[in-house]
Amino acid sequence: MLVDTHCHINSLTAAVRSTVIEACQSGFLLIDSSINIATSKESVALSSSNPAIYSALGFHPFSAKEYTPDIFDAYRALITKKTVAIGEIGLDETAGIAQETQEKIFREFLAFAKTLGLPVMLHNRIQGGRMLEILDEFYASYDKVIFHCYSYDTGMLRTIVERHGFVSFSLNILRKKPAIMRSLAQCPAESLLLETDSPYMKIDGRATLPMDIKEVYRCAAAVRGVTQAELEALVLNNTQRAFSLSL
Repeated sequence: MLVDTHCHINSLTAAVRSTVIEACQSGFLLIDSSINIATSKESVALSSSNPAIYSALGFHPFSAKEYTPDIFDAYRALITKKTVAIGEIGLDETAGIAQETQEKIFREFLAFAKTLGLPVMLHNRIQGGRMLEILDEFYASYDKVIFHCYSYDTGMLRTIVERHGFVSFSLNILRKKPAIMRSLAQCPAESLLLETDSPYMKIDGRATLPMDIKEVYRCAAAVRGVTQAELEALVLNNTQRAFSLSL
């Protein structure tokens, strides 16, 4: 089974969604990540009617202008048995929103996830260790923390895995940037997840789809020196642990 632990089916047009759902009827497990309340509602509708799709309900830093203190009532009302995470949430220095505001919202969503006992899927596009400092206010262990679309060298990787966090590598590994490839090669097996981040992660200028997860597995297996079958079994097992799934 091919697992895409972070894609955005809820952001696709209805026609493209249908194509994805049809293509992924068997042999795939997709975790549909949301960026605001509207896409969270879309995700819940998708996961409720498609056995292979699970939902992560998130609030991207770019959505900060939509924030209101009562937004958590709306999120709480969306929780179903197929809600497996809160995400994506995080920090982004290009969001055009004051970092102080982003950090406030980020902390509130971390607290929300903890009250629900759900893992968090993190968007981290800010220099330095500020995100880790905030996480350490909430988590003694990162066993419920997934660093989505990992794009950093091995220094940050070591910190994450020492705290038992999960590291998810995206389609951006196809670009073969040395720092990311070193991290992919050295990531401990028990911490490794794979994703597309489609359609937002573009490769060679084209929008991508969850089915492109095949290319992520192909590349990752070659870099790590394992067979694709071994990698599929590993990522499936890690996905079940990270998201408390029983398949």
